[in-house]
Amino acid sequence: MKTLVKICLFLFGICSIQYVIAKVNMNNQQQQQIVNQLKQQGILPNTTYYQLDYLPALDNQDSFPEKSLYSSVNELETNPNMYIMATQSIAQVQLNKNYQYSQIIQLDRNIIEVIYPTDSFQSLDDGVYFYTLDEHKQLQKKNSFNDVYLLPSYLRIEKKHGIVVSIQKRSLTSITHYKYDYWSNNSLKYLKLEMYDNNKKVIYDSEVFFDEKGEMVKAIRKNIETKQSSIETIVHQEDIYSIDEFFDNEGIKTNRVSHYENSFRVKNEILNKYGKVIKTNNSEPEIFDFDKDLEEPYPYNKLVMNVEKSNALLTDSMFEQGISDNPKYDEDALKRAEYLGIKPNQVYYHKLPFPSFMAERYKNFPHQAPLTLIEAENQSPQEKYSDLIRIEIDNNYQYKKIDKTKWQQTAISLPSTQFKSLENGIHFFVINDKGQLTPLNNVEQAIAQPTYVRVEKVMGKIVSTLQKTRVQWLTTEFDYKKNAPIRSKLTVIESHVVPKLVIESEYESGQYLPASQVIKNAQGNIIRTFKTVKKKNTLAILERFNEQGIKTNHIKISKQGNIVENQYLDSKEHVRFTTSDIQDKEYPQLYDALPFNPNGFEMMLFEHFEK
Repeated sequence: MKTLVKICLFLFGICSIQYVIAKVNMNNQQQQQIVNQLKQQGILPNTTYYQLDYLPALDNQDSFPEKSLYSSVNELETNPNMYIMATQSIAQVQLNKNYQYSQIIQLDRNIIEVIYPTDSFQSLDDGVYFYTLDEHKQLQKKNSFNDVYLLPSYLRIEKKHGIVVSIQKRSLTSITHYKYDYWSNNSLKYLKLEMYDNNKKVIYDSEVFFDEKGEMVKAIRKNIETKQSSIETIVHQEDIYSIDEFFDNEGIKTNRVSHYENSFRVKNEILNKYGKVIKTNNSEPEIFDFDKDLEEPYPYNKLVMNVEKSNALLTDSMFEQGISDNPKYDEDALKRAEYLGIKPNQVYYHKLPFPSFMAERYKNFPHQAPLTLIEAENQSPQEKYSDLIRIEIDNNYQYKKIDKTKWQQTAISLPSTQFKSLENGIHFFVINDKGQLTPLNNVEQAIAQPTYVRVEKVMGKIVSTLQKTRVQWLTTEFDYKKNAPIRSKLTVIESHVVPKLVIESEYESGQYLPASQVIKNAQGNIIRTFKTVKKKNTLAILERFNEQGIKTNHIKISKQGNIVENQYLDSKEHVRFTTSDIQDKEYPQLYDALPFNPNGFEMMLFEHFEK
């Protein structure tokens, strides 16, 4: 709310007086055009209409509706723009006699795809359907969107070509009531904003006051639950735009915040109970958490998100939990894995693209259904490179071992006479230097070869002949404490870039990068170490060793991250010289830049292979 006000006033503040006058005259013409259009459409004052993605009117121009108004809420339900942000925002709108906004009730919802049994929907024809869940988790079918629009939560089912393609829960995230008043010249005079919980109880209150020109002069905001409040007064003194005073639940002033003209810069003066400034910073206090959604009612809060189908804006907040302990997300992840048919100690092949460590998955819980080997082997036949990923599941339903092979794929031309006797289907061969083929019994034999040929025959015709060559092979194994990954072991089995390596990492709760890491070569010698430390000015210690395990470098990294002390050592670990460069100038290697998360090292290897 405040940000919108500041943006609007900032844009006006940088304009000349002449331009502002021209803009006002132009706006009057635009406003009359809008009014005429509304009248032609049959829009009437003091009548309820519906509007998508309403934004509060913070100046005179925005007090007239430029977006379309609808007489029925059913017309807004299928609007495709909702899926861009994975939110549904529908407002009940009333206009006054001058066709300016009078009262608005806005309902915002998240659009979340959920995992839910489709048996109950098999008898439905193609189309969109609406359901609610009672306290016993039983489905209650509703006639139309109009029947669920005002409810705290509902389910939306969509069926195409006889298949259920979408099961969504749409729960209210916010309920906001706006009420406007105007001066006799139709300029904004007053805006009252109230936010409610699901029981229609006010949880936040804001009042904005405008002068007769429609310019904001004061804003009073209250958190009804905590009883914190603030009063912002527009002052336009020197380079200060406004002064915002904050009060605690007993009405004692706690902060005085200065907002600067034409800028988002603030000065926050923290006060003691006597009103004396005890500290100053540049961060503005918040009396209400606008990012926090309303609580989902039972049993909707027990439905599990379908991660594959849900919008990234919603899944990212879950992935960000990373390694942290979160019983709710753990419970959901376990339910999701069970629903997908994942079982402890199961071995299966994974869909592509494989979600990267922490950034695209919650801990190491799978959120994609398992594939058979034959399904997984040809997932991206048109790509230059293809991954084949074999998964072993641990007792806790998380990845125990991830086996990744990367294959270079090349379409080749071979005499069709060799394939005349083949039946329709997929066949595998090895090929010698003279182009002669030797058949393999199955796909298991094929992927055990460093190179093989895959031939697909459909309706008596060869439709694809691919030669696949393995270019990279890595495995990663994980250990857990409860549900949190605490250790990983990445082994480079094959690579065109580096010899065999083993990278052992340890993680702390909530951290994306390892807290410590050790790299061993093919002989088992330690050649690199990394460890975060708890020292006054030091963030981490990095040490390098040669292939025989003799230490060559001792490196300190400061807590600022930009100060390095790199000591080069002789065979007796005496300091030969010191630099401020973290790179190894004498014997540089790709794996010098510790630490790596598992995906980070894998991506780096492949990037260098492609060069």
